Amino acid sequence: MNAFLTQIAQAATDPSNTSSEVEEIRARLKLAGLLSDFQAPEVDPPDEEAFTAARKRAGQGTPLSEIVCDNR
Repeated sequence: MNAFLTQIAQAATDPSNTSSEVEEIRARLKLAGLLSDFQAPEVDPPDEEAFTAARKRAGQGTPLSEIVCDNR
């Protein structure tokens, strides 16, 4: 338990040399052993026709603003 608390304390205080808040947070997480080196898989963009058809279908039906107003 003591080693774990020491590790958290070091993660919270050591990365002061980083240039941005995001880098500092990532450094703290890495020091704590909580940062994963995840690489997102490459994904092909959707077919333009399929995208246009999906957008058209999504634009149908009852608008959310109408549902909200009706239930007030």
